[in-house]
Amino acid sequence: MAKTSASKTSVTSKAVNKVKSTPQKIIEHAVNTAINTVEKAAQTDVRRTAKRAAKTEKKLQKMQKIVKAAKTEAKRATTMSSNALKLNHSHEEGMQGNNLKNRINQKIQEIISQPKEVTFYYDKRQQIVLLGLYSIISLLVYIISETIVSTGLYNNWFLLVVLIITQVLTLLALAAIFYVVIMPPKLAVVNKEGIKIDHNQLLKWQDIALAEEKYTSYISRRPFMALHLKDGALAKYRLTLMQKLCKKNIFTAFSIPMYAMRPQDAAAIRELIKKHVKYEDNRN
Repeated sequence: MAKTSASKTSVTSKAVNKVKSTPQKIIEHAVNTAINTVEKAAQTDVRRTAKRAAKTEKKLQKMQKIVKAAKTEAKRATTMSSNALKLNHSHEEGMQGNNLKNRINQKIQEIISQPKEVTFYYDKRQQIVLLGLYSIISLLVYIISETIVSTGLYNNWFLLVVLIITQVLTLLALAAIFYVVIMPPKLAVVNKEGIKIDHNQLLKWQDIALAEEKYTSYISRRPFMALHLKDGALAKYRLTLMQKLCKKNIFTAFSIPMYAMRPQDAAAIRELIKKHVKYEDNRN
């Protein structure tokens, strides 16, 4: 009996203890479950955070690569632009240098190729026309003179002498114009020192104040170039009779008969004079 009671007591005690321990286990299980849940949630959150961080890091790395590539492209573009500007500048400098070199070479060639003097002649076509006119006049004068002499229309020796002189002068004029056609005289000779017109003294460029081109009159409208000298410069030159007669009129002591030249020669001498003295065109 004692054993039975003790046995029952032991079972009861165990049951009681088991009952007592059951809530504690439940609590411990709940706590453990909660802790596990929290830990799992924390771990999940940590993993998600790590994944987001990894994604963010990848994005940052990608952005860094993009920025680095952009910087590289910008640097390369800047370098290319700088090289292009340098190349363009060098090309422009080269072009300017070449242009300057070409101008210098051209000027040297002009100086080398430029003749020491340029000679201009009277228009031979006008001389031929003048020769024909003088021939007709000479023929008429000779026929008239011979008719007067042969018919005895003169009444004294003085008239006969005048007729003979007229014939001789007419023939001399005809011979002179014929000689001019064969051996054309120089109208002007231009060099670096000045200009020599016909048989006049060489006129130096430094003594010329103005070269004025105009017409002889409003009726004939024959162009010529009057060379106006500086004050006191005319006294340095020995003038011919024709120059002394013309120095007070529109022709001046030194003038160029442009109408007696071929058009291309007139243009050429005009350009030469423009290079040395002041020029005015008053042909209006």
